[in-house]
Amino acid sequence: MAVPEERLDAVAALVSDCDEVNHNYEREHHYNLWFVVTAPDERRVRVVLADIEARTGIPVLNLPLEHSFYIDLGFPLWC
Repeated sequence: MAVPEERLDAVAALVSDCDEVNHNYEREHHYNLWFVVTAPDERRVRVVLADIEARTGIPVLNLPLEHSFYIDLGFPLWC
């Protein structure tokens, strides 16, 4: 999303409040708020993105996952 700087914190909080959003972060770019939506199907993703657009008044750029990658973080993820 291309969020005006003065609204960034509020919009990021709204986006984070969605159950389907697993993280978001600020970038130094025209599209300065990036986030990841996980949902059971494409229809639900579209519903979530449309809701975010309606609640913020800011268009959401949908960049669907094309390829997944495994990244070895170098440490175990279990306790």
